[in-house]
Order: sequence, then structure tokens, then C-alpha cells
Amino acid sequence: MQKAIDHIAAACLAEGITEAVICPGSRNAPLTIAFVRSGKFTCLSVADERSAGFIALGKAIALQKPVVLICTSGSAVANFYPAVLEAYYQHVPLVVITADRPSEMIDQWDGQTIRQSGLFGSHVLGFWPTPESYSNPPLFAQITQNAIRKATSSLPGPVHINVPLFEPLYPDPERGYSAEWEISERIKYPIKTDPFESTILKGKKILVLRGMRQDKVLVAPQGVAVYEDILCRNTADADTVSELIFMNKDDAYLEALKPDILLTDGTAILSKTVKQFLRAWPPTLHFHFSLYGEIADPFDTRPELVRNDLEGIFQDLAEHGDSAYAELLVNESRRCRASRDLVLKASSWNEFKVIHTALDHLPDSAVIHAANSMAIRYVAYCEPQKRGHAVYSNRGTSGIDGCVSTALGFASIHKGNNHLFVGDVAFFYDSNAFWNALAQTPLKVVLINNGGGGIFRLIDGPASQPESHEFFESSHERDAKDLCKNLGIAYLRAENEAELEKALVELNKSGKPCVLEVFTEPKADQLFFNHYKSVFHGV
Repeated sequence: MQKAIDHIAAACLAEGITEAVICPGSRNAPLTIAFVRSGKFTCLSVADERSAGFIALGKAIALQKPVVLICTSGSAVANFYPAVLEAYYQHVPLVVITADRPSEMIDQWDGQTIRQSGLFGSHVLGFWPTPESYSNPPLFAQITQNAIRKATSSLPGPVHINVPLFEPLYPDPERGYSAEWEISERIKYPIKTDPFESTILKGKKILVLRGMRQDKVLVAPQGVAVYEDILCRNTADADTVSELIFMNKDDAYLEALKPDILLTDGTAILSKTVKQFLRAWPPTLHFHFSLYGEIADPFDTRPELVRNDLEGIFQDLAEHGDSAYAELLVNESRRCRASRDLVLKASSWNEFKVIHTALDHLPDSAVIHAANSMAIRYVAYCEPQKRGHAVYSNRGTSGIDGCVSTALGFASIHKGNNHLFVGDVAFFYDSNAFWNALAQTPLKVVLINNGGGGIFRLIDGPASQPESHEFFESSHERDAKDLCKNLGIAYLRAENEAELEKALVELNKSGKPCVLEVFTEPKADQLFFNHYKSVFHGV
């Protein structure tokens, strides 16, 4: 049996995979032994399967290639599901390999046994079960290779390999790794592209909107209006459009901002303001550019799919589009950004100001990881797009469940400056991220502690409900000091601007994992955020 399982590892090596995140267990012992004894993988042991899945996700994002994720049978497999979902919607290649009981043991009341076949359903690119006979080890390699190639296809994502394993599970302790697999040539199919008639743009007001995870850097010509999602930020040397201009409530002003033609690429966008603007002031035409056929209708604008790259028509935009419209959007964006900075500078102590200040202190080329709820929104409002900053967040499904783990997994690969901005609920929820060998990865964490889920005080609806404090906000009186001490992580604390300025200097100098916990008052956070939005309603 072990030789057949060794061939799974051999196929992963042949396909260029070098990282494996392994969750401890007994049923998956043959898989663990194959990957560890090969001596060719960097193997990380993580006890918490939910956290392990997100750590693997972060590693895969940083590497831009697949990472193997291994666990034992039973509920361990289900704990991978949140990370699998995020990988699916972010198009991140994860190779999930799960140990299983033999088929005759399923539904026979045997311990640690569930129905694992197809467990991840439509949220993986495919499901590959291995045979229950081990007489043909190369077949195990072939199955694995097929799964990996699907994971790394034109539109990548997670795949699931399920491996039924019989006892005895443990080979001779002295037994070495014994498998080789020669990689076969990968067939490359040409991508058929659609032409785009750029004369349709002549004299029109054109807005280019670039969505999440569109990683290709585009150089926008002067006179082209480009709005980029915070998780794109990849148009080089260009004055991008700010969402602040769309917060205005004046109809005449917004009508002037309305585009004739909307051109989009990438996927989702974070800004609710921009979504609401485009739904209320829809373009006459909307073309979505995607080489791989991905399309949705988030603005109710009935987009037409163009199977091509947006880059190919950028010069045509400058030649045919209404340059006065582009100039209006860019100038208004500059004006609103200047107003934003003045408002934040003059504000009293609040969580928005904390993040704005912390972003200003970042070193050049820092990687910003933003947790879900308000952290990513504040980062987006501050628009950190200068000095080579890159922004990452789990916006595929927008959950808080693995924000710390994903950032830590990324930081274990990316050796530059990694900074995580996170709220208290998300941090405590995922604090198991540090309960493994990655605890010494030098991730710098800015933890905003305002005693609960602040987003529920800031969005319409929950704040007015009598159940809000207990059931929506998850209110608490905890801090992270003792937790950090227990985990062996450096800890800093700030409760006012002077302490924050001093602590940020120490945080940025730290070569070890460090948490800066910043305390704010929820009512002050709420009052300032409402004031901030009102400032731009008529600016």
C-alpha cells in the first residue's frame, strides 16, 4: 500500500509542488509518511484543520502555485470546507488529499467515518477517488497528476483527492520513500478571443472598472477613467477614480458622473457605494472582459461578455473616449481624497483614524492583509496604493473564519513586510493560527479592539435592534495580552494617539511576530464613521 501512496507524493513533486500542510491523524499516516519521507517537501503540521486550510490558502496565494493539504478521515475533512470555499471563489489552486475508510466501512457505525465522496460538491473543480486496490501504484500518480492539472488550469481552483486506506496503516519505521513519476507533456489549448469593435466608444463617457483578483498590471493612458477594487490596485502610474465621489447625494452631480459605457474585468468589488451608484445610474452599455468566460451581473446592467483582454483596447479608449469626462472623475477624486485626509487628521480618537495612521507608517512595498468586516473597508477607504503596497483579503466568501491563518500562511512564504489589520472578533476567532510552527513567522498585526463586532453598529439595521449588543456584536471584555504571552508573541498596546505613534515605530522595527492591540470606544467609532459619510454627501 505504501508504495502506491508514495506515488501520490511523486506526482505532486513532478508537477512542481513543494509545500504540504499536514493535519495530524492516524488514518492519513501513509500520506503523511509519503510526503515527509520523500525529503522533497516543506511540510507543516497544523492540528486545527480549519486553520490549516487557510494557512495552505495563504501559502498558495503567495507562491502562485498549488499547495497540498492533507487530513485524516471524518469531521477533519469537513473542517477544510471554509478554506475550500474561499479558494474556489478566489481561484486559488489547493490540492486537498483526504484519507478515508474503505467503502465497506461507510455507514457501518465505524469510528471517524463519514460519507466523504464528493463532500465539497460544486465548490471544487473536480473529485478524484483513488482505487481500493494498490496493485497499480502508477495509477495513483496518474490520478493525482490529472487532479493537479485541473487545479492549475486556465481558471484555477481547489481539487479533492480522496484516498481509502486499509489497516495496517504504518509501514516499517526504517522503510524509505520509493516512488518516481515522470511528468508527461501538458497539452496547451489555444484560447480563442473575441474581437471588440472600439469605434463604439467614440465620443462616449467611458468608465473602466477593475474587479477583485485581476492581477495583471495595466498602464492606463492619460484621459482614461479607471476605478479599481482595493484587491486589484494594479493599474500602473495612473490617477485612479475614488469611490468617495460616488457618496454624493446630489442627483445633478451623480448624473454628471454617469458613464455611457462601462468596461469591466476581474470579479467582485468591495464598494457598496459604487454598486449602488451603477444600479441607480446605469450605463447604456456594459462590456465585461474575461478570457475564460467568467461573467456576472452585480450592477443589474446586463453585461455583454467579451472573451478578450482589456489591455488590448486601452489605447483605443484614449483615442475615442470623452477625455473631459475622465478628467472630471480624476479631478473630483483628487479633491475628495484631500478632504478625506483633512477630516481624518482633524478627527478625535477612533478606529478609522487608527488604520489611516498605521497605513501612513507602513514601509515601502509592504504587503497589507485586511480581515473581513470593517478592517478591509477602512483600508479601502484609505486607498493605500502608493509605494508598492499590495492588499490581500479573503473576499471570495468574505468570512472572518480564516483571516489570521491566511495572512500567516502568506507571510511564511513572502519574506518581506507583512501587516495584518484585523478586528477583535476575527482575531480571537482565528487565534489558533499561531498554535503551530508558524508562530515565529514575523507577521505584524494591528488589532483593533472595541469590544465586539463593530460593523453591526455601522451598517443600517442591526444597530437599532434590541438584540444587537448580545447577538449581533458578540460583545466582550477580553484583550489579547495573555493570549499573546501564551503563544510567545510580542505584544504592544495603545489607547491614544501618542501611544499609537510610539507603538507603530516599535511594530515596524520588529523582526518577530508582534501584535499591536489598539483600544477604541465603539460609540466614538460609530459617531465618526457617520460624520465621515455625511461629509461626502454634499462635497
